[in-house]
Amino acid sequence: MSAYFDDNTLTEINLRLDILDVVAETVKLSRKGDRYWGLCPFHGEKTPSFSVTPGKNMFYCFGCHAGGNLFTYIMKRDGVDFPEAVRMLASRAGIPLQSTPSNKGADRFKRVVEVNKAAAAWYQDILEHEPAAAPARRYLTRRHLTKDIITRFQLGYSCHEWNRISNYLLNKGFDQEWVKESGLIKRSKNGDSYYDLFRERVIFPIFDYHGNIVGFGGRTLEDAGPKYLNTPETEIYVKRNHLYGLYQARDAMRKSNQAILVEGYMDCLKLHQHGFTNAVASLGTALTREQALLLRRYTENILVLYDGDEAGQRETLRAVQLLAEQNFNVEVLSLPEGLDPDDFLDQHGKEELLQYIQNNRVSYIEFKVKKAIDAENILDLQAKIRVINAVKGDIARLESSILRDNHIKLLSRQLKIEENLILKEVESNIGQLVRHPGNKSQVNRDNIQYGNYSMEEKILANMLHDRDIANTIVSQIGLQCFTSRHYNRLAAICYEMDGDLGANPGVWQQIAQEEGLETLLARLESRWHEGIHINDAELWFFIRYVERQRHKAKWRELHQRLDQLRDDGGFHSVLRLILDLDTFLHQTREGGIQ
Repeated sequence: MSAYFDDNTLTEINLRLDILDVVAETVKLSRKGDRYWGLCPFHGEKTPSFSVTPGKNMFYCFGCHAGGNLFTYIMKRDGVDFPEAVRMLASRAGIPLQSTPSNKGADRFKRVVEVNKAAAAWYQDILEHEPAAAPARRYLTRRHLTKDIITRFQLGYSCHEWNRISNYLLNKGFDQEWVKESGLIKRSKNGDSYYDLFRERVIFPIFDYHGNIVGFGGRTLEDAGPKYLNTPETEIYVKRNHLYGLYQARDAMRKSNQAILVEGYMDCLKLHQHGFTNAVASLGTALTREQALLLRRYTENILVLYDGDEAGQRETLRAVQLLAEQNFNVEVLSLPEGLDPDDFLDQHGKEELLQYIQNNRVSYIEFKVKKAIDAENILDLQAKIRVINAVKGDIARLESSILRDNHIKLLSRQLKIEENLILKEVESNIGQLVRHPGNKSQVNRDNIQYGNYSMEEKILANMLHDRDIANTIVSQIGLQCFTSRHYNRLAAICYEMDGDLGANPGVWQQIAQEEGLETLLARLESRWHEGIHINDAELWFFIRYVERQRHKAKWRELHQRLDQLRDDGGFHSVLRLILDLDTFLHQTREGGIQ
């Protein structure tokens, strides 16, 4: 490759751009399960066999076997090389691009994450054991947080000393440059020293969606200073690109195909504690487009559950508009004024909240209508026109004519205006809207016909996602256990990286690209999403099968050597064959090959 792009750059591109948006420019897609399907743009077909997995930003065609990631798609679609595809996508994402001859960006990210991981463990240990953390423990008890939830989210406490964390990390051997890069310490006003950013605060580690700790939030236990303090934005931590609780919630969001969006740390923690494990928080600030795009990877349905006060409802209005523009199915739950989700659960419990959700959630359009009506002092004709104007674009954007008709009827009853008059206003918007091109073509067949896969594919897909399986394979038969050299190379890469496909996505993309393995990677990911998980019996059947095949190959080799010795065999050659045969038979008896 002519240029190297660091992992941070590629991760940022993947974060800002959704492969669904890119593919949908040329392919009409329809959702089925957690994937989207359409007619393959790379070969002619009448039945959709082209699949897109938004959670992984990958595509695969079961017809022509083209596959890869966001970068691969652009390369194949536009006929460009990898560096050019990166440049095109970076420009589209609005990311200034710098290529470097080394892996400095990936190294910086790794080192800062190591600092953060050590700091989080230290904060956690202080909270659990130090007498100085007693006020923090009392505070968390008063907020009714259980030990399990505190441990799962790695909550901690920072003491009042000015150099406690910096001294600890430096004594652990971390370079001051990386400690400074983490944002955990700040330079003093005179510029000749550093001091700890977090002091006498409950610490909330912030994870990215891969499980790396990229930043921290700290809540004061005193009245002095800001209530919450956050890691300053760095190259590693950009607040708008993260959601609190996403790493812990992502599997539940995929499974339920819904996310519950709340405002703050405590709301998110309390919901998880009560079994609402698909809850995430917007880090106490207004929801951003980047955060919405993150959610698109896991679900298409959002329940917005912000605080019931005026500020919370105002932020709800902003959030639902942004989410609707990103083509989510959005519902809103307005809590009684003065209550947030944390308070509601403390006062009423899980079952009461479930019942409240069932009875009081409304579509985002109904919520907007209510807010627009509430904003009017007198609901005269001009006020009614303003209400209609506030939502007519949203109604026009709906794909379903049944839903449009339902909202027009509701609006007609609330405003006491003829339905046909409201319909004319809505129809005037329909032709002007740029519709999202997805969800229009139906997948008219069951894709099970594309579900055939070999045992080797099944084993390799599981190795890439389960380190224990990989370790068992390596210890029993080694990494060179597949008949395909591409399979062997991909298995070796994953094992060398000491991780799975969810770790270091940018590095994975570059290596797969350089090795020519991007299609195989996409195919295995598609298989994994089809649920090709193995059990112990299948794993050991494969191991024994490989051992038998190797012994058969060895027997063939010995027979060939014996045939050669019949024609031209000296004493030493015969002796070597006898020794090799004895060694082989001994290994066979020891190994217990069946």
